[in-house]
Amino acid sequence: MAFFDDTQRANVKIKRMVFHLVGPEAKDLVLLQETSPGKFADFFLGRILSVNGGILYRFSDASSTRTRLARIAADGKTFQAESERLAEDFQQHHGGSAAAGAFLVFEIDVAGEQCFALLKYDDETVLSYGFEEDEKGRKKVSLEALERTFVQNREALQKSALIRLTDGGGELVVLDRRNQQKVARYFETFLGAKRVHEDAEITSTLVKVTRDLFLENKELVPEQVFREMTKRTYDAAAAGGSLGVDDQKSFLDTVLGQKLPDDHPLVAKYHNALRRARIDGTPVTLDASSVKPPASRRYVTRNKIFIRVPTEMIDAIKVEGNQIIINDRLETTYDDPEPTG
Repeated sequence: MAFFDDTQRANVKIKRMVFHLVGPEAKDLVLLQETSPGKFADFFLGRILSVNGGILYRFSDASSTRTRLARIAADGKTFQAESERLAEDFQQHHGGSAAAGAFLVFEIDVAGEQCFALLKYDDETVLSYGFEEDEKGRKKVSLEALERTFVQNREALQKSALIRLTDGGGELVVLDRRNQQKVARYFETFLGAKRVHEDAEITSTLVKVTRDLFLENKELVPEQVFREMTKRTYDAAAAGGSLGVDDQKSFLDTVLGQKLPDDHPLVAKYHNALRRARIDGTPVTLDASSVKPPASRRYVTRNKIFIRVPTEMIDAIKVEGNQIIINDRLETTYDDPEPTG
């Protein structure tokens, strides 16, 4: 889901910031003092807002992460100490194969509402270069490798969460760049949070949103797609596969059997419908176990003869030109009763 709406996104400010160094070994933990983003505020805001789409979680009653953030919310003087405890907790759960990097804690103001962001940035090695002159005045390149850098590459921002505390616990949207559809267990354990919606539920909602969209915008949907939307949405869900934060439109394209341009009016309506259903930007591994396939296919002739064919017998029907051919043995016939009332 998108954690912040458009108005909130436009009104996010960093109030406080600190980061600590973490890694796979105990010696990698280095606790640092609170800092100010200064002229790099927009850079860090961009990284925070890139987490806006993700998987919705709720804190468990025993979440130590929620407890520490609640202490900061209640008393700003605890920000440094509690951020250090959070880094230590993260380090404790950090797997031996995890990359060294920085663990960042932000207190943010979102249109007057207090929220938090927790980001794990993997270290990246970049190559810097400059020019220098030799004894003959000729320019030559001087190379130097730099480590522990914050880069714009979204893949470097590996684990992240946006958090809103509430009286009942709190809401989180969590994103794992390594596997958007399944957050690493150690990060879930560190957060002390459980996923709100499973893949089957999200898939079912996605299918319903798409079907309702077609019903409400028949004029924008090809006629055959409209007639077959139940089967097409079921088949798209049953095919499986994964949708990431930025590629939910691919489900719509699959159902339609064509890639719509981003400026097509149906695309904007689709994203608005996902937003209303609170699954926009939600990564999912498609699971059709909660989606009902079409029970039957209906055919209507020019003279209003109605034919209903069970889905499992659809292969017995052939449409050639303007004729319907039923390849099945006739067993019986009967009249419908007279309509009453």
